[in-house]
Amino acid sequence: MATSNGLTPKQRSFWDDNGFLVLPSVFTADEVLRMQADADFILELIINSSICNQRQSRRLDIRERQSGGLIVRKIQPINDLSLVLSEVAEDDRLLAPMSELMGDQPVLMEEKLNYKQPVRALEKFRVPVDDDRFPVHNDWAYYKYNGYPDNIISSAITLDDCHPGNGAIRVFPGTHHQHIEHDRVRNGLEVPQGSVDLSTGTFLDAPAGSVMFFHAKIVHTSEPNPTPNPRRVMIYSHYPQQADMGIDIRNGPNRLRESPWEWEYRRRKDAGEFIDQFRLESNS
Repeated sequence: MATSNGLTPKQRSFWDDNGFLVLPSVFTADEVLRMQADADFILELIINSSICNQRQSRRLDIRERQSGGLIVRKIQPINDLSLVLSEVAEDDRLLAPMSELMGDQPVLMEEKLNYKQPVRALEKFRVPVDDDRFPVHNDWAYYKYNGYPDNIISSAITLDDCHPGNGAIRVFPGTHHQHIEHDRVRNGLEVPQGSVDLSTGTFLDAPAGSVMFFHAKIVHTSEPNPTPNPRRVMIYSHYPQQADMGIDIRNGPNRLRESPWEWEYRRRKDAGEFIDQFRLESNS
């Protein structure tokens, strides 16, 4: 774990060589509980808003498992929906080590909550049969189209214990040294088959409240979560201040597009015109 004096030389060397770094148990159990509560609030808000407005929110990435039932893959963006999670994005325990690794002041450019969370069947959703895996990819394959530099750092805060049995992130150490061009696949972008030795992948086991740092060019993936419980990680991506890229270029349009629909849902709910149909306590 990072000390009060910052990262150790061994940690910085590990980052340089491998392109990732895990700091276990950075946030306290009480802080994790508050983040989990806001994750639940956001999930209920976005699903009920979608049902109320008879349209699937563009924040919501939801799939139908091959084995049946729905699973929420991610919700993006989320900082405008949660004071707790927006404050975490500015927490010094996150930004101080990131600043050391980046060599500059980090500026937030994107945030998302990867849920991998099963939910009960909802007739209002008609989604294709798929799963919650994330392709073998790096993040810069997406970011470069917006003109972002290749030294962006993403941080994943674990809201649940992460391990290979629940779809943990798997990284391929050292792949950040050279960018691999990607192919377009169903779930986004993916490196060409054979361009990465899949046997070299490292699963990142980490307890809830840990922070994982990733270089924008490190290749990584995650398998589906086969369990009945969520595997939530809150992901923030920051670019170096010297790049001067502006604010909220990637997530801003979706915030503006979806916010009126969410307020319409709240207005109808407050007026008694709509009763929430989705509650997490009903999902067991």
